[in-house]
Amino acid sequence: MPLVFLRRALRLVLFGGHFLRALVVSNLQMARIVLFRPVRDLTPDFVVYPIAGLTQFEILVLSHCITLTPGTTSVEISEDLTMLKVHALDAADPAAVRASIKQDLEAPLLAWTR
Repeated sequence: MPLVFLRRALRLVLFGGHFLRALVVSNLQMARIVLFRPVRDLTPDFVVYPIAGLTQFEILVLSHCITLTPGTTSVEISEDLTMLKVHALDAADPAAVRASIKQDLEAPLLAWTR
């Protein structure tokens, strides 16, 4: 039992590191957008992100992490808990937004919780 607890605690620390990295990268991207990109070049939009198969706790943590990273905000979770609506400041490529969430936030989260 103590070994399982230790592994989960280590995974939590690793998740925190991944989240901090995503937070720093998002802040740098936002600074670049604010300083160097004209507003007319931005494509703000809503992106639907699939969350089927995640537990309610995982959905809660993921949605908060998305909201805490600059440039994205969790807006709505579908009633059947299969879709999360996210507003992105620059969603010219919705597939890239979804891939970024999956790689930078969801994968480390699942490594911690499962």
